[in-house]
Amino acid sequence: MLFAAAVQAAPTLAPLIAGNAALGNSQVGTGLNGNWYKVDDQAHFSNYVYTDSVGVTAPIKSFGWGTGFWSTNDIAQFTSGSNANLIATTTSVSAVSFANGIYNDLYGTGLSGWDQDHARTLAPIVAASAGCSSLAGATAGCAQTNYAAVFTGYVYVAEAGAYDFGVFSDDGFAFSLLGAGGTRLSMGLETHADGPGREAYSLKTETGLSDLFLDPGYYGINLSYYNRLEAGVIDLGWTGAPDSWRTIEPGSLFPGNQVPEPASLSLMALALVGFWATRKGRSARVAPACT
Repeated sequence: MLFAAAVQAAPTLAPLIAGNAALGNSQVGTGLNGNWYKVDDQAHFSNYVYTDSVGVTAPIKSFGWGTGFWSTNDIAQFTSGSNANLIATTTSVSAVSFANGIYNDLYGTGLSGWDQDHARTLAPIVAASAGCSSLAGATAGCAQTNYAAVFTGYVYVAEAGAYDFGVFSDDGFAFSLLGAGGTRLSMGLETHADGPGREAYSLKTETGLSDLFLDPGYYGINLSYYNRLEAGVIDLGWTGAPDSWRTIEPGSLFPGNQVPEPASLSLMALALVGFWATRKGRSARVAPACT
């Protein structure tokens, strides 16, 4: 079921905070807030509804092999920190460009386009796990699967123009770009079950937009992500003429405590609602966001 109908015309998405009013003449950010969650590899907790080869339909956690994350909706179970299956948590403030040791060992398998396939910073929840204090430790077989992250903060657009945002992910993700008045543009891969696996997603393509014009200012970013088994990677990028695709640099990203939030907005709260219920979610929503 589609979360919302695709909007074909270029939408009006005004910044949450116009220009550089919040930070004066300084627009040098440090990255997005990242909250990371490592879950027991053997735990059965996913409520994603699955139909198996003999026609049995049930939450995937009820199948013997249905361990770990299977859907972006699973992430909300662990954000309170009280779930018995939660092994470890940690935080980060940086650009969003992370992988586990398995991915870093296997990159270079022929993907093309936005320079996606290359080694990245080791995901901090992997580094924080026992025996994973370095990439060498990770590749030796430490616990580096079944983890999730929720990234929140702001992206600063310095110049008016046409932009696009991209997510390179293995496994699932949910992304929103938030504007003034509760407006947002969203895309996501709700589950990797029967999905394409590792892939790059464009906000314009996924929402059916011909153009995305942004005025200078601060826009909210919500990005939730999980990796279940094997290789894991997450990268948040953008492009604007004449630039090619690239990871959004930390200087253009701001944690919530660096930019005063509008009184009606809580980025962390919005990050945990409205996961887009399609295998490859396509949603362009220029309307009041959920609160």
